[in-house]
Amino acid sequence: MDPVRLAVVALILVVIAGAALAYRRSRTVDERRGAHGLPPLPLELVSGASGTWVIFTTPYCVSCDAVESDLRRAYPAEAVVKIDATERPELAERYGIRRAPTVLRSDPAGRVLARIVGPEGVRRHLAPA
Repeated sequence: MDPVRLAVVALILVVIAGAALAYRRSRTVDERRGAHGLPPLPLELVSGASGTWVIFTTPYCVSCDAVESDLRRAYPAEAVVKIDATERPELAERYGIRRAPTVLRSDPAGRVLARIVGPEGVRRHLAPA
């Protein structure tokens, strides 16, 4: 094989290998993401219990306390954490919080399993099937 063809074949192999590596890295990142493609919760929020519920609230949310009570009653073995989105805007941005309450449920490792928006969404989630 002449040197020009050999160089072209080598270049093609390098491009294919680079694309395969980029694809593998993108899949690894995606596998750590949870429901709705959300990144894992920071470990400071994850309690190590069988699950953690994170309620994003605001100072003027009239239904957030009721949502917290409902979740604590329905899932007594799981942790419930309230985050004021106005005090932690970086977290609100990271998880796409646009309404209070928005609730995230995670596994013990912090992987988001569910995202529930509004008190009516929580009521639907808690309603018997």
